[in-house]
Amino acid sequence: MAIFLWIFQFISPIMVILGALYLIGDPSILSLVLGGVAAVFGLVVGIVGWADTVPPRWFWIKSRMDLAGSRVVTALGYAVQFFFIPPCIIGLIEYFG
Repeated sequence: MAIFLWIFQFISPIMVILGALYLIGDPSILSLVLGGVAAVFGLVVGIVGWADTVPPRWFWIKSRMDLAGSRVVTALGYAVQFFFIPPCIIGLIEYFG
């Protein structure tokens, strides 16, 4: 799970930007529904994966997610990021397809 979250930190900004551009241009009901389903999955990933993103206490360093202070804020952040994955994929398929 930690490896997935580490890789996702690099990929998610690109997917959020591309998904937002697709939703601004031509939002479809399918992309919004799939985005909602992915957001629920992202909420679960955020709650479960929160402990993997917080560094050990003896390092005295706070991660970006730990600065927000709670699992709820972290889980909501993942939910927003996961919401934009389906519109990004649908937009890439329409653009290149």
